[in-house]
Amino acid sequence: MLESNAVRPARIPEGAPFHLDEEQIRFFNENGYLRLERLTTPEEAQQIRAALKELFEKRAGEKEGAFADLVAGAEHGDKMSSPQILNPVNYLPKLHRTQCFQSALQLAKQLLGDEARCFFDLTILKEPRVGAATPWHQDEAFRDPNFEYRELTVWVALQDVAAEGGCLQFIPKSHQRPVLDHHSANNDPTSQALEAAADFDPTSAVTCALPIGGCTVHHHRTLHHAAANTSAVPRFTYIMTFGVTPKPLTEYRTFPWLNEKAAPIQARKREWMRRGGLFITIWRRLRRGDMINWQAASYGLKRSIKILRRGL
Repeated sequence: MLESNAVRPARIPEGAPFHLDEEQIRFFNENGYLRLERLTTPEEAQQIRAALKELFEKRAGEKEGAFADLVAGAEHGDKMSSPQILNPVNYLPKLHRTQCFQSALQLAKQLLGDEARCFFDLTILKEPRVGAATPWHQDEAFRDPNFEYRELTVWVALQDVAAEGGCLQFIPKSHQRPVLDHHSANNDPTSQALEAAADFDPTSAVTCALPIGGCTVHHHRTLHHAAANTSAVPRFTYIMTFGVTPKPLTEYRTFPWLNEKAAPIQARKREWMRRGGLFITIWRRLRRGDMINWQAASYGLKRSIKILRRGL
């Protein structure tokens, strides 16, 4: 397990918890996204960025299918323009003891209710001038279609980021639509990324540039994307997804684009799980308090079994 002294938990001042006002909550519910100037301090954002940079340099999680390029498929070789690490908290537990995480959790509870918890985090590095664009997509398109979700994602800027650096862009009110048809990025099933294939108007997009320590929040069905990083500096971001325990759907639905996926990262994860990674996964979830009730434990077990069988 990797550990870093670069992240020092920043204490939230007593009596001053992170708080959304009524207008911000209304805006999020109506538009499916929200931009906030400050989630954490610039100093802590710099500390998180330094710690995550170490993880990227060590290619943390590669053997267990957690390290891969965001968009490029199997043919990218060792050169990655946009590497990502899934669940970096597995290799840097201090991430969940930062002001950044605690503020994001408070935010999620205000929008989703007190049962909201973080079930997934992610970090993405878009290299300067070559970091690939993230296609337009809805987050729920990556999820198991047999469940109903109430989720949101908090995307934190670890440096000032504008459009040319790859900040997020959103289609307002698109969360009111169902999950659209998607396909693999570049029609390459070995790519991790998905792209929305249905009709929508990208000219209606809102670009959300951010200062360091700022964030965006978006609903799991909000259409969003990030442009390529054409700036001269690397773009680091820390992403946390919060939700309540998913509920099984009573009606049948399918996401055929997931069935065609053949990304190498999935095969590595499946093999790692079969070689004992399943028990490590359970231990990590118990340590983080993810098994908060029998519904959460049941959902986690079903997902693990599906990964063992298919790697999805």
